[in-house]
Amino acid sequence: MNGRPPRAEDARAGHGREGGMAHGNVRDAVADDLALQIATGRLRAGDTLPSIRRLADRYGLNPSSVQQVLTRLRLAGFVEPRHGVGVVVRDIRLYGGIQTWQYLFRFSSSLPELTVRNVQEILETLQLFYQAALVKLIPGSDRPRPDGADPAPARRAFAQLELLARSDAVRAADVHQGVLGVLRAVLAGLGGGVTLGLLNSMGDVLAEVPEVLEALYGDASEHVYFWGNVITAWETADADLARSTLALLDDWHALALGRLRDRLAAGTTGTG
Repeated sequence: MNGRPPRAEDARAGHGREGGMAHGNVRDAVADDLALQIATGRLRAGDTLPSIRRLADRYGLNPSSVQQVLTRLRLAGFVEPRHGVGVVVRDIRLYGGIQTWQYLFRFSSSLPELTVRNVQEILETLQLFYQAALVKLIPGSDRPRPDGADPAPARRAFAQLELLARSDAVRAADVHQGVLGVLRAVLAGLGGGVTLGLLNSMGDVLAEVPEVLEALYGDASEHVYFWGNVITAWETADADLARSTLALLDDWHALALGRLRDRLAAGTTGTG
């Protein structure tokens, strides 16, 4: 997943019509090659892709396989068919969805700065959620606590995170799941719904790249400290504790993103 993306040459390596390689692997390689061209700007928003016949000749595929590749790219948000024009490249910065960014994460070693920028945007989005959630969960003089907003499930989920942190064999992926468990419990206190679905999708995106998991979740103690304070603030309605804890996120983001850059750079050096 985090090695170099497949190249167009990989798709042609079998010689002949998809010979010498499993058909699915050929289609994967072609889809990745076109997606990488879009991500790097070699294919720009508004460009029309070559016809199915020309793509079939270029990559050594049959037309039906090319159609499957284009369908995959359409579902991932990279292209769209336009009547009378053909298949057109979308502006993924404006119109890309969760599937688009999840797909792009497979290019982490080739496009490290794009990966860092995307992770930064996810972290900033989560930070906005934390701020909005605590405003709702911690009552004020003009704002009662929402009905059913019980911190007990979040405290229980946090206890599981603490147990993970004490393990000598804890993995970053385990910490990631533990943090998601706490977040889901917090969201349940707000009623869940669409926001919970978005959270689950962002969690899946972060889990795509091992370097991202290690950079963000390699130190379980960071998350235990943060979430311990957040849940205590919720339980005690301590708005000052909530604000001071959230204020730590900017520095933590800079630290985590620095670790991510270092890990991606090391991976690029190691595979070069």
